[in-house]
Amino acid sequence: MASPVLEVRNLTKTFGDFTAVNGISFALQPGEILGVLGPNGAGKTTTMHMLLGLITPTSGTISMFGMDLDTHREAILQRVNFSSTYMSMPQSLTVEENLWVVARLYGLPHVQRRIDDIVKKLEMGEFRHKVTRKLSSGQMTRLTLAKAFLTEPKILFLDEPTANQSLAEGRTTRLRIERPLYLAQHAGNGGNVGPYYLPPKRQSGGGGNGR
Repeated sequence: MASPVLEVRNLTKTFGDFTAVNGISFALQPGEILGVLGPNGAGKTTTMHMLLGLITPTSGTISMFGMDLDTHREAILQRVNFSSTYMSMPQSLTVEENLWVVARLYGLPHVQRRIDDIVKKLEMGEFRHKVTRKLSSGQMTRLTLAKAFLTEPKILFLDEPTANQSLAEGRTTRLRIERPLYLAQHAGNGGNVGPYYLPPKRQSGGGGNGR
């Protein structure tokens, strides 16, 4: 069996007396999809932020590609990307201009080919030259996904990837997402998604949003 590309052991995050994430462990193999499920306050967003290196765990370990996130953060994050329905993009630029900005920031080669490929894959041709502020919520969701796919990440973390979309749009979006590994918060509607459930907790005091 191949080594896991993502492994979490006894991951815990506390804010004062409040435990937002309490000792979770899981591992994912190449090509697997994991949906993190749970009610508001269960710790889904906090877990996502720890996996992205945005906040430091209180205890436990995170490793990706056989490397510890704490000691190899830069090398790991070069191979990882993130998409959230709630991310904002420069509103005065067109969809294609926004993708060009992302490509230049990452120093990507073959920019036009990459943009053409992702526009075709996510069926964005009809609005690729549209100013971002005029996009519908469903179109904006596709733009944030395109931004994440553009770097061809080995691991892609998705935060509510089908929010603000109709049921039909959400189903189509899931069909468009074909590769690599997805950790999709609030996913779990497809047959190929294995859920990881974070149970609700009681707050015993202290701060922290516990998302």
